[in-house]
Amino acid sequence: MSRFKLISMDMWMAGKDDEHLPAYDHTRLSAINTCPTWGILRYSMHKQMPNVSRAMALEAGTAAHEGFAAVRWYQYKAFQVKTKVQTMNADFHALRLFGEERYRRMYDTLSDGATHRTNAINFAVEALESSEFYDDIADNKRTISNIAESLIAYVDAYDMERYPVWIRDKTNPETDIGIEIPFDIVVEIKYETKGIEIPFGSIRFKGKLDGLHYNKKELIIIEEKTGSRLDNSWLSQWILSHQITGYCLAATTFTGLSCNHALVSGMRIPIGRVPAEGIRKEYVPRTALMFEKWANWFVTTIDMDNQYKNDVISAPMYTHSCNRYFRSCSFLPFCACDTIEEKKRVIEEMEDDKWDVLS
Repeated sequence: MSRFKLISMDMWMAGKDDEHLPAYDHTRLSAINTCPTWGILRYSMHKQMPNVSRAMALEAGTAAHEGFAAVRWYQYKAFQVKTKVQTMNADFHALRLFGEERYRRMYDTLSDGATHRTNAINFAVEALESSEFYDDIADNKRTISNIAESLIAYVDAYDMERYPVWIRDKTNPETDIGIEIPFDIVVEIKYETKGIEIPFGSIRFKGKLDGLHYNKKELIIIEEKTGSRLDNSWLSQWILSHQITGYCLAATTFTGLSCNHALVSGMRIPIGRVPAEGIRKEYVPRTALMFEKWANWFVTTIDMDNQYKNDVISAPMYTHSCNRYFRSCSFLPFCACDTIEEKKRVIEEMEDDKWDVLS
């Protein structure tokens, strides 16, 4: 693509009139960029190879997010809820996040005589233990006990007073609050290339914000991450991350308030010998140029998807990503086929496995 010059980028919350529009989330966009063949097979065609082994890093991260949401909910309940309406709102969102049975079990771990630290830990660990995650004999690192130990360190590093949880309307018992917020927004971009103005049209962008916080005039998203290492190479991936940029744009659209930076919160699993070293928090600002770069990436990726989603056999294959996250790509048998006929046969043998970031 020739030089991209952003003319305008308008965003609004998707409504019923927008349901027909094509929808993308960051996972799908990122996958198509990582390898168009993989991204289109997995997230545009919703295919998966049969008998794929568990993705333990992904599953452990999902389980840890249950604990993160629990800590954030406890922060809201203990430090911000002052009225009967707000109590109703806290219960409303606990049911949304955890369901009635789990919430009851989690709430039973709380004690008026306990410290906030103890209550937050007990609430988070119960959220973990009542989640769908279970240990795998083939992985002795990503276990319930190791995730629980990491969550204890997470609570110890969590500042419950610096950034209150964002709340839209304190008088509404069902108002939005900044915990695991699903968003579905419409993005309409106009850009110029080779001196020609191009209206890209309207596309839905979907996702979920881990945490949305507000203090005085500052709106900030907190994006929770898990991993086995939190060194400088881990940090570098978030400095320019399109996920963070897109989520800042989504937060601005969702709240009507400007959001220009995020806090990336990393938690190591296992936590390590020195728990404090297993938690890392870094602020990552966003500028107007970064938002323009995100628009360029958004347009370019969707153009790639539109070009190959009905002809994945012709899609580019980026071999540098065949061993992502220290495990081989499940679609290697497809890519290794010698003929188009073989590739078609492998596609027919794949299983349907629909991905939805909001499910």
